[in-house]
Amino acid sequence: MSNQNPSNRKGSNRISVIVSLLVGGLALASFTLSFDALQKLAVEKQVVPQKLGWIFPLVIDGGIVVFSLASLEASLRKKSAKALQFLVFFVTAGSVFFNISHVPEFSWLAIILAATPPVLLFFSFEVLIHLAKDRMEIKYIEQREEAEKPLSKEARLQEVRKLHAQGLNAKEIAERIPHVSVRTIQRDMNTRANK
Repeated sequence: MSNQNPSNRKGSNRISVIVSLLVGGLALASFTLSFDALQKLAVEKQVVPQKLGWIFPLVIDGGIVVFSLASLEASLRKKSAKALQFLVFFVTAGSVFFNISHVPEFSWLAIILAATPPVLLFFSFEVLIHLAKDRMEIKYIEQREEAEKPLSKEARLQEVRKLHAQGLNAKEIAERIPHVSVRTIQRDMNTRANK
């Protein structure tokens, strides 16, 4: 059972939305900074012609985004995401290496600054994945709680009538209605028969 009351859930939802927007903004800014460095490096090292310089960073940093989202999707489906998480780490390491390679002269500060955008992009998506998983778990708990709520007597009688009309016996009906015994279903069926 969820231990949050509705007002706490609303506050938590608002905070989650704000954090998601900020994380998305951070990811976009990190992607942009890394994109620029990778584009300049690819053109400078003649990996691609100048007019196609935008493709190299799109492939590298775009890979971080794509593999992160694929990892999220796999984990939400309760599938193994280890291979995808490895790809996220591998492509992030490549982006860090290429960003550092773009530093014109050796300086620890320059290296740290160059490595920061892809690392922040990686962590931004990790936070986004964590938030999405939490939201999915909260929605699942809320749906389960709603489904497990006992029906009012009138709603239960209606449901018993409907299921009995479909040809189900008391035991089969009790299996479909949570928190109601076979004996109660039999009483409900007898009440209906007596009316």
